Amino acid sequence: MSREPMSSGASSCPMKGRLEVKIKPHPGYESLWELTNGSSPDDAKNFNRRLDAITNYKPPAGMEIWDFEVPGPADAPAVPVRLYRDPKARSAPLLVNIHGGGFVAGGCDRDNHRAAAFAAGVPCTVLSVEYRLAPGAVFPAQIEDCLSVVQWAYDHASEIGINREKIALLGTSAGGAIAAGLCLWIRDKGGPVISLQILNYPTLDCKPDSGSVMQFWDDVPMVKGTGMSKVWGLYLGGFDGTRPSYYAMPALARDLSGLPPACIVTCEYDLLRDEGMDYARRLMGFGIPTELYSLPRVPHGVDLVPAPLSLWMREGMYMSLRREFGLL
Repeated sequence: MSREPMSSGASSCPMKGRLEVKIKPHPGYESLWELTNGSSPDDAKNFNRRLDAITNYKPPAGMEIWDFEVPGPADAPAVPVRLYRDPKARSAPLLVNIHGGGFVAGGCDRDNHRAAAFAAGVPCTVLSVEYRLAPGAVFPAQIEDCLSVVQWAYDHASEIGINREKIALLGTSAGGAIAAGLCLWIRDKGGPVISLQILNYPTLDCKPDSGSVMQFWDDVPMVKGTGMSKVWGLYLGGFDGTRPSYYAMPALARDLSGLPPACIVTCEYDLLRDEGMDYARRLMGFGIPTELYSLPRVPHGVDLVPAPLSLWMREGMYMSLRREFGLL
């Protein structure tokens, strides 16, 4: 890597000529600006309570939801997963859900609203992955956990009532980096064919030098410029002056040929906006069928709010899955 990213202790945007943007939230999404996540246990509890109130998750009637574990990578613990499905499904497509949380937080509980909605809306079976978190586990542990789940589902398709030829990935935020990295890993090293990669406002690069980072360094909720290098450093196990693997940081991949079709969602008021848009543009340049949606006047975490714009975008992702699953 040619330059080490800014220290996580930086308190202001390091870029000169920062463009100031007048933020005007999309109606219905004002609650996201009330989210703050401090470092104390009480801060975390308050943050989670606010998120629960915003998502308003209720288990869908008639959906089967159960937790179990699948064998992990060699010499690693088993991987907890949560399955969402129609009990009558016999050969349903499978969506593997990879949660966000900056590589250091999150889990199946936090993604209940998203996983259940996709299971009902496509419809498909969803497996949500509780991968190991940094700093206790560093790259490539997260990708290896997710690959273990994909491979287990492929090998046990009849047991869970799925079609092994129709497997897609949904990665949100940090989960988008893991999902994109897993697609590169499978392309290079082998594994079950992925029908579609959905990268939901993904982080794909650690460098704090994009236009959206300069615009929104510390002015928008959920993702702050001062925390970007810190979480990437925890995920990678530190920066040692060498170029990280593109499996960890997909923006560094020079060759994007041979990857699955992609659906990428970005948000106008999000530091990660431009890296998602750039990755979509590069995928198109390599001939990969790619959809790019840039949602106006909303921040990172837009689909936590069950408001009309989120529901419209989610229906678009359902349509993408139906198309690549051959359900249209």
